[in-house]
Amino acid sequence: MFGKRGSDDGSRFTPEFRQPAPAPAAPAANPAETAVLAKPAPPPSLGASAAPPPVRRAVEAPPLAPEPKKVQRQKSETYYDTKSQVFAALIDTIDLSQLAKLDPESAREEIRDIVNDIIAIKNFAMSIAEQEELLEDICNDVLGYGPLEPLLARDDIADIMVNGSKNVYIEVNGKVEQTGVRFRDNQQLLNICQRIVSQVGRRVDESSPICDARLPDGSRVNVIAPPLAIDGTALTIRKFKKDKLTLDQLVKFGAISPHGAEILKIIGRVRCNIVISGGTGSGKTTLLNCLTNYIDREERVITCEDSAELQLQQPHVVRLETRPP
Repeated sequence: MFGKRGSDDGSRFTPEFRQPAPAPAAPAANPAETAVLAKPAPPPSLGASAAPPPVRRAVEAPPLAPEPKKVQRQKSETYYDTKSQVFAALIDTIDLSQLAKLDPESAREEIRDIVNDIIAIKNFAMSIAEQEELLEDICNDVLGYGPLEPLLARDDIADIMVNGSKNVYIEVNGKVEQTGVRFRDNQQLLNICQRIVSQVGRRVDESSPICDARLPDGSRVNVIAPPLAIDGTALTIRKFKKDKLTLDQLVKFGAISPHGAEILKIIGRVRCNIVISGGTGSGKTTLLNCLTNYIDREERVITCEDSAELQLQQPHVVRLETRPP
């Protein structure tokens, strides 16, 4: 549909890889073999009083261990070399203008079909698991944010920090840790950054190397490109929190005293002017989101931000975003 998909005689390429047949289900365990009962007492001797019946005790199974978090494993150089060859062949084959007309699911299926054909033609030595991983990575490269997609899908990550193509860090529970995620090269990283900022009508390149933007879910994005970023493009994403906090929750967390929260509620209701200041990550936006909950629902609220990230809780809100100079 989007490129050359068959051989010269018109036959369609058939991928050499097939999913293995499902393994037969293990037989169910016999309850009689798993039940553990107390050993019955021996029969009483003649003339002795009857012993009480044996007590049957059910043995409680130990609690299941918590499922470990999925760790992003480090991929080999061979994997990235294979991925580069498949990706280059895909770009030569596919018609991106036609692909853009499809819905995401149909586009993903079309890409998977073509990649399967390429793998079969080039006869790459890959396991089924590696092939599935490669398919997912290439779909993310073409349709999404590439290697960032698995990190963006995790709810426990607060920040994603990319220092060049081979160093990606995340912040989880207040601690920064390095991941096994990497980009194909610096050009791929810059292309993804340009894709992110272009969605909000901005650009990042050598003439405009610093840019603030946001993702569709409201996550805050900052990009610093070469030549200002010496070791490759620096990308920082502060992820958007899906749960909207309230002042009562901030009191519960110990972030503010009950009396302080009550004063802020009154200030919000009587329409006083408020200035909120503080350092990066100190909670300015979180506090402002909480305060807006006490604005009268009949009011028309207008916001103007460099990068729209407020989560106002009123029905009548006009959201504006500034244009960089």
